[in-house]
Amino acid sequence: MRRRIFKACITFVMLLFFLGNLGAGSMKGDKEELEVTGRIYVTGNEPFTQVAIELDDGKVFALTGEHEKDLRRFQGKRLTVKGKLGGKTKRGIEEIEVKSYMVTGPK
Repeated sequence: MRRRIFKACITFVMLLFFLGNLGAGSMKGDKEELEVTGRIYVTGNEPFTQVAIELDDGKVFALTGEHEKDLRRFQGKRLTVKGKLGGKTKRGIEEIEVKSYMVTGPK
């Protein structure tokens, strides 16, 4: 009798574990895509610098991805950046993985 109850409990726990993990894999790749326009600047101290964009409303995003080094030369200029919203940096700034960018003006 105890053995039967034990097997039923184990089966129930395994079923709960399986059902709890069903949606976990689909959450990883669903990053929000966005387009922002703002002023580019470099923040931090050498050798730990980071390219960032400051929007007109004061919100700041760190810029990462394959274009990160190219974006450094646009410091002080206004750019429109398209990319996917990533996590947060060690400093707590949200980051955008840049897919494309376009210069919109000098300031």
